Amino acid sequence: MMKISISHAKNVVIGWNIDVSVEAGDGETISFVEARVNGFPEIQEMPDDGSNSFDQQITGKGVFPGDNTVEVVARNQNGDESRAEQKWS
Repeated sequence: MMKISISHAKNVVIGWNIDVSVEAGDGETISFVEARVNGFPEIQEMPDDGSNSFDQQITGKGVFPGDNTVEVVARNQNGDESRAEQKWS
């Protein structure tokens, strides 16, 4: 099973900076990563073959002040999905 991490920090100009990280488990590789911020797709990546980690920052998205949700879906080479969600106001 893949480990997904989501963190966020206030962007000084607008919204939030959101860091998305995926680590593949033993014997896994990452074949697809999707991240949605408040329902809008911000990342849709198919990492290189054999990739076991993925890190990307989404800059200046979400709302401040207001409610925010980040949903991440990652698939391994067999199509098995791992999901994570983070909400904050």
